[in-house]
Amino acid sequence: MMKKYSRWGRGLLAAGLASLWIVLGLCSCGSDGKEDPSSGASQGRETVSENSHTNEDPASSDPIERLSGRFYIDGDTNAACVEILADGSFIAYYASGTEEQKGTVRYETDDTGEKSFHVYVFYTEEGKPYMGFVDSGEQRISEFETGNGDYRYVRVE
Repeated sequence: MMKKYSRWGRGLLAAGLASLWIVLGLCSCGSDGKEDPSSGASQGRETVSENSHTNEDPASSDPIERLSGRFYIDGDTNAACVEILADGSFIAYYASGTEEQKGTVRYETDDTGEKSFHVYVFYTEEGKPYMGFVDSGEQRISEFETGNGDYRYVRVE
């Protein structure tokens, strides 16, 4: 279920997504020509430890564990999907079930704009950004959008 945001909240969310879009070098799921994370596109970003929490509450879970699971585009089990494991690895599949890409998910801080955002960035095995999104803050992430809103992944269990 999509969260409803106020006009002000949508503006902040849009600014965060726009910032993430720029930082990831305009990459979206399955596109080529992505930038190396050691290039200028990743300056100002600091990797957050895999054991870091999204808030100061000691009961909160690991950010990668919050994301682990299988997500399908628009929740359609006949569409492309991505499986994220609790160890931070991911495998993206075409709708046919054929493997498209695999790599690692990192929980990072994007400090490139006026405000910092926690983001999930998917890197290929070659270390290139594949896709990413701004952390929603949900205790267990149920959906996320990538590619400037072009792709909406929904958890299916």
